[in-house]
Amino acid sequence: MVDRAQRVAQGARRRAVRDDGRRAVRDDARRAPRQRPVPDADEMRALLSVAFRPAGVTVVLLSALIVVTLVAANSDLTGTFGAIAASWLAIHQVPLTIDGTSLGVLPLIPTAGMMWVVARGCAAAVHPASSRRYALQVIGAAVAGPLVVTAIALAVIADASAVIPLSSPNALAAFGWVLVVHLLAAGIGVAVAMWPTLGAEVPSWVRDAVRPGLRAMAAIVGAGAVLVTISLLMEWSTVGALLERGDGVVGLLGLTILSVLYLPNVVVGAAAAVMGGTAQIGDVSVSVFGNVGGSLPPLPLLGAVPDGVSGGAWPALLVVPLLIGVMLGRDCGRRVAGQEALFTVLTAAAGVGVVTAVLGLVSGGRLGAFGTVELNWWAFGLLTFAWLGLAGAVTAVVVAWHRSRGADDEAGTEDEEPHLPGAEEVPAIAAPIADEPEAPVAAAPGRVIEAELVDDTEAPAAPVAPQDTDAEAEVVVDAEVEEDAATAEPEGAGKAGEAPEADLPRGPATPSD
Repeated sequence: MVDRAQRVAQGARRRAVRDDGRRAVRDDARRAPRQRPVPDADEMRALLSVAFRPAGVTVVLLSALIVVTLVAANSDLTGTFGAIAASWLAIHQVPLTIDGTSLGVLPLIPTAGMMWVVARGCAAAVHPASSRRYALQVIGAAVAGPLVVTAIALAVIADASAVIPLSSPNALAAFGWVLVVHLLAAGIGVAVAMWPTLGAEVPSWVRDAVRPGLRAMAAIVGAGAVLVTISLLMEWSTVGALLERGDGVVGLLGLTILSVLYLPNVVVGAAAAVMGGTAQIGDVSVSVFGNVGGSLPPLPLLGAVPDGVSGGAWPALLVVPLLIGVMLGRDCGRRVAGQEALFTVLTAAAGVGVVTAVLGLVSGGRLGAFGTVELNWWAFGLLTFAWLGLAGAVTAVVVAWHRSRGADDEAGTEDEEPHLPGAEEVPAIAAPIADEPEAPVAAAPGRVIEAELVDDTEAPAAPVAPQDTDAEAEVVVDAEVEEDAATAEPEGAGKAGEAPEADLPRGPATPSD
């Protein structure tokens, strides 16, 4: 008893020591700071590349272009760094003030090119299996690098403003525009690369709205481009006269490049007019319901703007957004069935409306002495949503109803098909052999045949194939033949050589249908 009590006490002491040790480990782990995973060397190189490669390449290209332009214009290189820094900000749609003139209408092509490069770099840095922490690190690096370059550019402009007539822009606006541009581009690139993983968490009607929405957006921009092309061809004489104002080859080349850079801005304005909105350049306004003429900047591309008051058949262009809405509804109705088709149409219309509103916002701004370039961006977005949502919803309902009716007709046709005899194979079922009364057996002379049918109940009966009508059913016979010399030949026996009549089958019996 004493030994047992000692063993129990020792076990209790060991358990107490063990519990104290575990408690101490938990306390140490709770007090110790959490260690976050540190990116390895490859991830660090990828993050640095995402942060500074697009900005570095852009600065190098801007430097080369500005130096070549200054040399071609026989100008000294004074203020070169200030021009490079100002060009960096202009790419990000930051308004500039040059010699007291505010320039807020900036070309969209360089901005679109910058966003494409950033999105592609971010998409190459991640893959569908990447963690969300690493994806956020990629987005943060894509934003942090350009912000550093922006800070350097603001410092350079502040220093160069003493040499060239360039005023320092608003720092908050500069950082805000750079942040928005790179954050949007990086988010698009990461979302596209990780879409196989992220798409599983998105409702199906939202996923199905992406492709039809992109097609509708491309159709709207395409309609604006077609309208601008037709206007340029109709007003080619005015465009040529504006090009002749350039002094020499350098001036002609400069006006041509400037017109190409501002071409997307004019296309967005034409798209806004097609959707029912208004594009205004100073005193000039363009709409399908009527134009108001006025003075325009001497840019050859603006020669496509109709001059004077016009109207007439222009409201007929409103059939274009109607057709685009029908196309959107058809695409959504084919991809999604039922009530979700309406959600898909409205989601796609809302997305396209937001994108068009953003394009209308960035395409306008101050234009010095000519006033303000304004595309009425909020009306552009609302009208786009209204056209696509209304026409698309009606079309999607019609398409979904037609699909459901077609499915019901097919189902009804299958149910109403007559089952005619011989139209399909009918499986044959072997009929069981019924017990028949024993008939007298005419035995051969001197022979007595005793036969007994044996029912093998132990072995399971083999299943008969449904379509095997030629299957042979075998009868198991247990027969015993006995010689009986005293038995005489019965009357009415058959002739010699004929087989005696019996109920025993001579071969395999084939069941009938």
